[in-house]
This record gives sequence, structure tokens and C-alpha cells, in this order.
Amino acid sequence: MNKKIIILSMCVAILIMTIGYSAFISNIKINGTANITSTWNILFTDIKEISKTDGVNVKEDPTISGTLATFNIGLNYPGDNIVYEITVENKGTIDAVINSINGTQLGSDVIEFIIDGIKEGDKLGHGESKNFTVTIKYKDVTKDPNLKDNELQIDITYIQDLEGKPEKEPDIIPTRLSQKILYDNEEKSDTGINFSQISSDTNGKGLYYTNTNTEDNRVTYYFRGAVDNNYVYFAGYYWRIIRINEDGSIRLIYQGEKIDATGSNAQIGTSIFNTAIGDNSMAGYMHGTPTTYTDGHGNYSGWAWDRKTGTVKMGTDYTFDEKTGVYTLTGVVDAHYDEDHHGYYTCYSQSTACTHMIKITQTKEEGDNYQIWGGEIYSGYWSTSYEQAHANEVDSDIKIKLEDWYQEHLTTYDTYIADTGFCNDRSLASGYEKVGFGRQETYYEAYNRLKTKSNPQFSCPNPTHDLFTVTNEKGNKKSTKKVGLITADEAVYAGGVYNVENSSYYLYTGANYWTMSPFCFYSAASRMVDYSVASNGYLGFSNVWGAYGVRPVINLKANIEITDINEDGTISNPYVIKTN
Repeated sequence: MNKKIIILSMCVAILIMTIGYSAFISNIKINGTANITSTWNILFTDIKEISKTDGVNVKEDPTISGTLATFNIGLNYPGDNIVYEITVENKGTIDAVINSINGTQLGSDVIEFIIDGIKEGDKLGHGESKNFTVTIKYKDVTKDPNLKDNELQIDITYIQDLEGKPEKEPDIIPTRLSQKILYDNEEKSDTGINFSQISSDTNGKGLYYTNTNTEDNRVTYYFRGAVDNNYVYFAGYYWRIIRINEDGSIRLIYQGEKIDATGSNAQIGTSIFNTAIGDNSMAGYMHGTPTTYTDGHGNYSGWAWDRKTGTVKMGTDYTFDEKTGVYTLTGVVDAHYDEDHHGYYTCYSQSTACTHMIKITQTKEEGDNYQIWGGEIYSGYWSTSYEQAHANEVDSDIKIKLEDWYQEHLTTYDTYIADTGFCNDRSLASGYEKVGFGRQETYYEAYNRLKTKSNPQFSCPNPTHDLFTVTNEKGNKKSTKKVGLITADEAVYAGGVYNVENSSYYLYTGANYWTMSPFCFYSAASRMVDYSVASNGYLGFSNVWGAYGVRPVINLKANIEITDINEDGTISNPYVIKTN
């Protein structure tokens, strides 16, 4: 058990010393020490005199050097005072917050020291600075003063900001979920993990931390492998903890109404990601409105569609609306993908109208699995630029599914949920021709990161466009509810690998379900595919018009608390979120 709640700290000691009434000279020192990592750097950057009374004699100009500030003054009469302003700056990449300010004063009772402009709970984000003042005052007296020297010591302790005021004592069991996670786990650096291999006892199991490939290189803590202590009960459902985000919020993925749910019970149902049209715009959690219409088609071969049970609508012919780009089947029958229906047209569903259609030329049967192995692709419209394809104008089917579910089931708990955002990274892959619109073959950057390089990242490359938030200005503010999906990158951090089975990590449910990350657009088959987690646990891809599982992801606010300090996140004793 790890009881180290103070993660990174800097103790700044303000020493105001040697004030003797014989010399009326004050040497004031501000010293700092820090447990420093490569990105933890808090120091004094400026000191200046703000005001003084006529009776104050400044012996030397104040100076600063790193975490040392020095003053030398003389106080001659009661009422004399001088005020200095000190600037403390966070030049590191980790957000900080003041955990405590504790002061002791020894010596004469007529010298007063006042620290103003900082208080416990004040934040100091990376790249930010804060000014505070130190006032030294010779108080008004009615009797002879005590002629002892005077000394003031103030300890200002900074720790990493996880939103809200941290626990002061590392030996006190915390009730905040973010701190309880750290208390219950021995967090480890992920520098030794090989992300091209699945999680295991020797390649990652437990709680890890990193500030590489994160938002602004800030620290995030994440669970990996076959962990059994990341269960949470919240809003009437069970969830699994994915990670403590860079801003201190806690990311959860839906587990179900029962804590041991698997398969379809670990999701809220199924959904297509986007309507089937042969265009790059279908990569989006939201997408643009393609405007170029034509009755165009191309040939392809190789497996693309299958249907294990039931039938689909097929037609012997079709009509095409040039204004809308919609195909309508004629001579409709209910049928399987089999050789008796070569030459038929289908929207590969129970619909008789669609904007993306196929004429079947080759099929394959394996048991009750009927597959299309060749055909002609018909696409009624396409986009003509990346900006048009990926404009955030139209909600995807899965966005509608998630936000409707949130509205029905989580609205009552909205005040406990953070607007951290969800990344639908539509940046284009380096090393490939960058197109990203129309029917042109396009590889998205997550294809590069996770299929070819096994180099996941938590940061969202283009947050103002691809990070879906409600009101958070770090994102695009295009969501109406604070819900999304896990990213393919997060699935890799958790233990998944492209096309490698893994049934021994916490994201495995035995069912296929969506991630939020685009994979590529195949021009030959005119189909858009996004990453999914497969039923055997590997990271794969699926056609966006396929119906796969939906596992909502939310972010709890960083200051959220659990109901009992004895909860440890296990299946028999999950963290229960306090909601009253």
C-alpha cells in the first residue's frame, strides 16, 4: 500500500531574521527546496519594493537568486513599514497548488510580518506566475519594546494540482477518489513498457504514470493489464477507471448494471458509428455535409461485408436522386449474400434507400456466415476538401446514441461529471499522401501511431477541432453532454495491441465495441473504418456502418469523494462515489 499522497512538493521557507532594536536592520531571506523532476520547477523570478514609510532605511536593494530572496532594511520608529512584492513562477510542466502555509514568529512582539496575496488552495498552473507581498512593520507601542531579535519562518508547500485542496497528512487515508487511487496503488513509471506487446505480469499490470505524449506534458496515471481494483459505482452503474487525467479528473468506462458484467451486458447497446456513405467525412464523431453528387461507382474484391443471421433488402435495380444523392432499390426481395443474388443491389441493411450501395458480384458462405467478396461500389456524394469533410456540423449516429443515453440516465448527476473532453483525432498520417476527403484513400494518424509504430499518446493533436467538449474552451464545445468513447490510444495503454488477442486485461468483455479513433478510408471498397476493441480483446477496425457495442466514457470531477475510506476499488469492495 502506498500512503504517499504528496506527490511532488516544494517547501518555500520565508526567513525574516535578525531585527535588533540597536541596529534597526532586518535581513529577510526566502529559501526554497524542491523534490525536482524534469518538469517540476517552481522558483522566485522577481522582487520589488512596493511602498515604504519615511522612517525606513533600505540598506541594500532586494535581490533574488533561484529560490532565495534577500532584503536588508532598517526600521527607526513605531509605524514604520515597508512592502515587498515577490513573484513565484511555475516554469515546469506540472500544475501546482498550495497545500499549506504555516508560520512561526519568534522574538520581539512589536515587529509584525504580514504575508498577503496567497492562501491555501491557490493554484499555480504550468507557465503561470503569482505575486504576493511581504510587509514588515514596526507596530505602534505604548511601552518600551522587547529588544530581542525577531525571526519569522513561513513554510509554503506546493504539490501537484489534482483539482481541489489535497490532504495535508500522507498517513491519513484520503476520501477523494483521485487520492485514494494513489493511496491504494504503488504507481510505477511506464518507461519499461513495450506497447507493441500486450499487457502481462512482465509487460505492465497495475497503475502507471507518464508525462510523455500527454496534454502539455503533464502527469497522468493510468491502469494497465489484468487489474482487479479499478471498479467504481456511480449513478446506479458500475464503471472501470481508465486513468486520472492531466487535469486531475478521473476517466471511467461503463461496465454495466452488474459489477461482473461481460459481453452485451457491459455496454448500453449497439450502434453504427456513422451512416454508410463512401466518403472520408464518416471518420467523424461529427462531420461535414458533402455537396458533390454523382452516380459513381468502382469495383473491388476481397471481403468487406458479412451477415451471420437474418436477411437484408436487395433489389434487381435502383433509382438515383441527383439532388440528394440517395439510391432507392426497386424489385426488392429479402435475401442472403449468396450466389443466387449476384447482380443484385443492396444497402446491406433492412433499408431500401441509402447514399452508399453495392452491386454484388461475388459471395462466400461459411456455415451461417454470408459474406460479400466482390462487387461494385455506388456512392452518391462526396466531399471536396478536408475542411468540408471534417466540419463539425452533423452529429454521428453514435454521438446521438451516447448523448440520448446521458440525457436519460446521467443528467441528475451532471454536477459530479467534468467537462474534460473526448478526442476524435482526425489528423492525417505522416508518411502517406494527405488527402482526407472524398473517396480518396486516406490514413489517419492513429493508424500510424498504433498499427505501424505502437506509440500511443494521451494528448489530442488538434483539440480546438477534435476534442469534443460542452463548454470547456480547450475543446471545440460541440458536445451537448459530457460523454464520449475511449480512444484507441487509451486501449493500447490499457494493454491492447493491434490484431493481437488479449483476454487478460480490464477492457476485455468478450464483445466488439467502438473506440473514438479513425483508422483509414479504403478507396477500393469505398469504406470508412474506425478502431474498435474486438471480442477477443485485440485492437482492430470496423466499418463505420456496422452495429457494434457502445460503452460510454465519462470524467468525474477531481474533487469527487468516496463514501467510505475502506473502499479499495476491488470487485468485492468498489469505490462508491458520494453524491449527497
